[in-house]
Amino acid sequence: MSAGSENEAVLDKLKVHKGSPLSETLNSPLLPSSARESDHGSVIEPHPDNGRVPDSNQTLSSVDGLEPTTEMVRLVAPGEALQLVRFARRADTLMITGVTPHGRRLTFEQRADREGWYVVAAGRRRRPTERELGLVVASITQEMEAAQAPREDREEIRSAYRLATSSDQPGLPGRGLQAYRDLLLDEAEAFINGQVERLTVVAVEYQAFKRFAVRHSHRIGAAFVRALGERLQLLFGEVPGLHACHKAGKSFRLIVRDLGSEDTMALIESIAAQETRQWIVDRVWGDEPRTHIDEVHFKFGFAMTRASDKKSASHVLAQRLNDDAFRAAKLGQLQGHIAIQMAKIDYRTTVYRWNSTSEDELEELANQMDDGPAEVMAEMMDYLHELVPVDLEGMAVQGDVRALVHAAIARDGFWQGSVAMRIAGERLLHRFRDGTQAPEGENDYVAGFELGDEFYGLVRENGCFYFAWGDLNSAGATRIRSGLGRIRHAVGWGREDGGGIMGHFIRAMPPDDEGRSLVTRVRDAAYEAFEDLRGDKELRVNDSVDIADYLWTTAGELITNEDVVEGAELVLLIRGERRMVQVVERRSRFTLRLDIDGKEHVAAFTEGLTGPYIKLRIRDTVLSAAICVLEIRKPELEDLIAIVREDNLLPEDTPMNVLGFVRHMADLLLAEQVKGPGKIELALGATYHADRFVRVFTLEEVRDRFPGLFYEAIHHELLEVPSTGVDRNLRELIAHTMLARNRPSQDNITIN
Repeated sequence: MSAGSENEAVLDKLKVHKGSPLSETLNSPLLPSSARESDHGSVIEPHPDNGRVPDSNQTLSSVDGLEPTTEMVRLVAPGEALQLVRFARRADTLMITGVTPHGRRLTFEQRADREGWYVVAAGRRRRPTERELGLVVASITQEMEAAQAPREDREEIRSAYRLATSSDQPGLPGRGLQAYRDLLLDEAEAFINGQVERLTVVAVEYQAFKRFAVRHSHRIGAAFVRALGERLQLLFGEVPGLHACHKAGKSFRLIVRDLGSEDTMALIESIAAQETRQWIVDRVWGDEPRTHIDEVHFKFGFAMTRASDKKSASHVLAQRLNDDAFRAAKLGQLQGHIAIQMAKIDYRTTVYRWNSTSEDELEELANQMDDGPAEVMAEMMDYLHELVPVDLEGMAVQGDVRALVHAAIARDGFWQGSVAMRIAGERLLHRFRDGTQAPEGENDYVAGFELGDEFYGLVRENGCFYFAWGDLNSAGATRIRSGLGRIRHAVGWGREDGGGIMGHFIRAMPPDDEGRSLVTRVRDAAYEAFEDLRGDKELRVNDSVDIADYLWTTAGELITNEDVVEGAELVLLIRGERRMVQVVERRSRFTLRLDIDGKEHVAAFTEGLTGPYIKLRIRDTVLSAAICVLEIRKPELEDLIAIVREDNLLPEDTPMNVLGFVRHMADLLLAEQVKGPGKIELALGATYHADRFVRVFTLEEVRDRFPGLFYEAIHHELLEVPSTGVDRNLRELIAHTMLARNRPSQDNITIN
């Protein structure tokens, strides 16, 4: 069947008359590339007017039916399309009706006189916003793509459109960061247009979570995050006008429509209630709980719309609500304390509403706390998780499922997302274990960000499988000193030259002509990135590092609060090297003077419930990379899997979560054996060197030197196989998309 006859069949199926504006749209260059074959395969052809932004008073029909503008496209991200779409004609009016992902029903109308499109929402008929136009275009292209595919593939295509709206943590119900961003933008637009009377954002985060996760293991910490996500869905999943989203890590957000402050407080109380905390503990531990509910606490912050917000742009309002909710949660956490670390380890639940006097309260608190205003303000920043919309120009109108998947797992020139990483990594790992070669057009490596500032590289090379897990040193301090724009440039986000820390890291993934090993290439890349940044005075900052987890008594026990007294002799143990420490003086309740190997250092001291915090200052440092590399050889991996199966009486074909196993080890090794010791050495006067911050471990080395970590990873990860929740055919497409090129490019996102 020709492209023209296919289109006519689709128009007939959708009950759209030829000659109507919608017909013109579906037959225009906005068609999915699968319907326009050229001599070179499927090609997405840009529309000549794609960059034109129409006047707000100009009818949509005067710009080729539903032709979207660049600005419109940027307001619609992957997964944002109407659901339950119906196309119909009533008398002389064409109607498209659907439900937005967060439950608001929209009806788009255009009369035969072609005086432009209108939207009916909440009983009101008005001109549609740019975002609403983008939604209907995305819906049309989604249905067009599905209608042209074989019947058995249609749900796969629709699931691709929903990929980015789901949570990015496998096994976690509810929506993720992308959905949170889009829902909040949409609700802000609805508020400004009078469809919503009030709009509230609630920040929900675990309190004292980092120490909790270290004590119980990161796997248990992740299980508590999943349990909270499940509880939020159980409490609010069916509540109209309320959306619960997983933002990142331990952070959740609620978007609440048309509720006052008292009703919002009632919602918060249902989360903070003893019943909820007990439910979460039982959900994680079952019949043998190893966490008391007194360890489970939250910090809540919420921000509400004001009358003056009616004059704001939707993205400005959305950003304000997001930022103020986060700051409210932090302000509530810090109130009543005189040191940040004391606030972070205090097991209590706090609730704070951001209001007109909050800025003054924050300033007063910052001036009173021992840490100083700069440190307090640093706590108010949510690094790399800002609400700034992702630039996905062209995605919503192209309709090509390959282009859509590409956009869903890419951001600012990098692959991003834990689900995408797992899918591509498992494909590489399967190839490594089977000994098969990479198919034509695919690489034996992949690299990108997981979430925020954590990044990864997976490489198959010279008979080994390498898992590189990285993090950024001094990111928070640099964020305050230099601003988000400078730090993103230093990391490499959105850089056309491919530079920055991540740019150097990604270029180190493929083999080079010099025959250097992967570890050597990664070390060289980390040092080159450091050298590029050290000359920028705006990126030179002061930072701090906690040494308490590396301090031991002379009897060989980790220190407690009672061991930190004047005259005490301690041992600082870093990577097997012993340094003698003497507590010379406690200058105040929160300040120590330490003698470390004959050199005096001043440290900030805080007594915690599980032990002390002792922070040394790192002076004049630069944003840099810390990377843990696990080197895995096939024989030792297969022997390990065989032993684990035998010990647990498992059949030979039982799947193993190898990728989760190595990620678990790499995550803890990075924090405890690479980043922490490296930063302590900087505080003691050393300079940045890649040998300190890029470390390689073999499986045998981890088992011999860190047996507790090794066997924890086996029982918590290797024996469990979480599902990505992604269709098998879609997984193949995602894996191929990521392995076909080093990094995403928005210039040409069709994969042939």
